[in-house]
Amino acid sequence: MADGKEELPESAIDCPYELKNEQTVFSGKWLIAKSIDFKLRGGVNSGVWMSAHRPVLGNPKINANGVDIIAYLLKDGLKFLILIKQYRIPIRRWILEFPAGLIDEDDESVEAAGKRELKEETGYTVTRTLKVVKRGKYLNPGFTSDSVAFLVCEVDGTALENLNPKQNLDGDENIEVVLVESTRVLDFLNEAADRGEVEVSVQVYTWALSKLFA
Repeated sequence: MADGKEELPESAIDCPYELKNEQTVFSGKWLIAKSIDFKLRGGVNSGVWMSAHRPVLGNPKINANGVDIIAYLLKDGLKFLILIKQYRIPIRRWILEFPAGLIDEDDESVEAAGKRELKEETGYTVTRTLKVVKRGKYLNPGFTSDSVAFLVCEVDGTALENLNPKQNLDGDENIEVVLVESTRVLDFLNEAADRGEVEVSVQVYTWALSKLFA
């Protein structure tokens, strides 16, 4: 990189656009903002695309910035989806989300990162891993390269370590654990949103909608 300009990755070779003059216009601890000139190959009109990026991947061997945890709590003969509620400053609202977090440098795998984040944010310990999606999925690719992998797991609510779960939050985090009976997640989300209590993350709502086709 020279004078704020960066070389394009090899993946841009098959791009239908002519890309040039990529520059970092802001660099902070958690966010990098970039601009790049673009024009459709053979086209006339051109423009400048602005985008947001994470500064680094936590573990270069893991192709994702973070991990979302889709966790089911088995308790009292019922199955609950474990959600979290937290205040998100950019939208100035409380929102329901999956437990999630960034992948750290010392995380050996997506599974390890997911188990750590679930324990920290909810106090629950994973009993059984059902599925690990290792390759990151992009959250809003028209705006950011931020991506998440997924851990799908079960939590035995009768296990000793899960009888009295205690969060281990960072000093600036304010997270409430929300348990929703798995058969009525979509109704719960709609009712809560209609009452104006919370917003719902696109990941959680898409998951809930998918159950209509199950």
